[in-house]
Amino acid sequence: MMQELLTWLDDHGIDYNPVDAEVVDVPGFGRLFMADLSGVDSIFRGEGDNLAFNLMERPEVLMEEGILHVAFPFGRNWYYYDLRENFRFNILKYIGHPKPPGHNIPFVNLGVHTPYELLNASGSLETWCRKAKWLGHTAIGICDRNTMAATLNFQKECVRAGLKHVFGYSLAMEHDGEPVDIKIYALNGGGLHNLLLIQRAVMVDSERYVLPYDRLLARAAGCVLVLATRSARWITSHPGQLERLRKGFEAVYYQVDGSEYKADRIDRERLLALKHYFDECYDPVADTFTVEPVLIADCHYPDRDEAGSKIVLNKIASGAAHEQSDDLYFKSVDEHYDRLRPLFSEKWDFDALFRRMCRHTVEIAGKADAAFETGRMFMPEYRMRPEERERYGDRRTMFLRLLDEGLEAKIPPSGHARYRERLDEEVYIIESTDNVDYFLVQWDMVREAHRRGIATGIGRGSAGGSLVAYLLGITSIDPLKYGLLFSRFLVPERCGLGWKEEITVLAPDVALQRGDRYVEMTVDGATCRLCADARLRVVREGKELTVYADELKRGDDILFDRRDLLWNLKSVMAHESELRTSAPL
Repeated sequence: MMQELLTWLDDHGIDYNPVDAEVVDVPGFGRLFMADLSGVDSIFRGEGDNLAFNLMERPEVLMEEGILHVAFPFGRNWYYYDLRENFRFNILKYIGHPKPPGHNIPFVNLGVHTPYELLNASGSLETWCRKAKWLGHTAIGICDRNTMAATLNFQKECVRAGLKHVFGYSLAMEHDGEPVDIKIYALNGGGLHNLLLIQRAVMVDSERYVLPYDRLLARAAGCVLVLATRSARWITSHPGQLERLRKGFEAVYYQVDGSEYKADRIDRERLLALKHYFDECYDPVADTFTVEPVLIADCHYPDRDEAGSKIVLNKIASGAAHEQSDDLYFKSVDEHYDRLRPLFSEKWDFDALFRRMCRHTVEIAGKADAAFETGRMFMPEYRMRPEERERYGDRRTMFLRLLDEGLEAKIPPSGHARYRERLDEEVYIIESTDNVDYFLVQWDMVREAHRRGIATGIGRGSAGGSLVAYLLGITSIDPLKYGLLFSRFLVPERCGLGWKEEITVLAPDVALQRGDRYVEMTVDGATCRLCADARLRVVREGKELTVYADELKRGDDILFDRRDLLWNLKSVMAHESELRTSAPL
């Protein structure tokens, strides 16, 4: 049994030192006790409402000996649990330290395919980042084919793991009717913008999911281009087009990937392409390549023992469960070295070449600063037409007037009081969460669809619970008639906002002009100005009530709730006296 555990640790590159027949010491993790499952019908037992591990009556005995973890086999894998915690399955991977590498060469894996590339890859983003961190990487890059759906969550997961992220995208470029597989990596904000537009061009504008050569060049700025392994003959056949790519992109590389793609053999086409590249694209005198090689091995699952997941995905995707190579996993530098070394004759200084290919991965990651801005919601501002601005003045007024018009048109006068109460509640939340523009944009899209004779649905999901959506014509469902709740559609907490803790600008297009009446007050040492007719919720003499700003009294406890602060509540410097009215309140 102990030998099986040691074999597992060896297969997964985990450094360890045997202690005795039941214990191994894992540097950086601690001592690991092997639980013997022979003769045990179940590894669990019930203790009242709790589930307990069935293999030891007194775990404190192990803890007294400094043993905090217990390993046990289950199915095809080994797991462990921490004696200090409630029992849970933790797969025995990425613990302690990996075995010391034979080749201590800086390297960044830029070839990760995530589960967002549907039915072609597996492994959670957390798992990919965890393995990269365990192997000592400082960065990790993804290159999903024909999708960038993973990018935002990938960035967040990298931040949590303390890794630098690199956004990549795999696609087919079309030149003279010939598809050429490529990868593109974004280096900066402009590059990320271009990468998103490239994805749109491939997945929306193209019926065959390819990107024409000229459209690729038009979106080259801020990006790195990597020509896939099989593109070697295209490189040598199109020197002029290659030079145009060099001028457009920040850098151009050739992908070296020795991974096995077919069962029991290296893909012959891939091998021949590699041979053609190293035979024809290298000048030994100058030690230069037509296109610099970079080591990027496409990996579709984190570990070799997860290769079966690719077979299952193939079965779901195509109906055929073809035998797969088990080589499409996240490899260490040593594993990459061992895969590629046999492909090169002694005329090559392979060690220098290998370092060169690895160095380029670090260079790409080092320059890659493209990132999404997080921490706030993004919603495009509704752009008022000239006639709308003339009629309504500003967006907030337009929003409220449209609702009044909808109420008059759709609700009988006898129901106005009841509907107005619900409407005020919804507007309160919509304004508080800064979603006025969202509703105006939706209103505009539906209106334009109707103008063009395009049918729209009655409403979908929780949006049917919005009276605002109904009065604006976005939905066709009267939520009060059917007892539908607005809270299922929108609550401040869902937007990540505190309900009464945060103060913000409610309507940035409402500006105080010289001579306007306002109330000036101090909040946490900052001077703020409120429109005189802004309504606020306050506690006065133990009672909660709503008052206008010009009705405030000393001693009022204002319950700021993000709604009625119509003036900019950012800090206003005291010396801005030019904004003061002649008769301040």
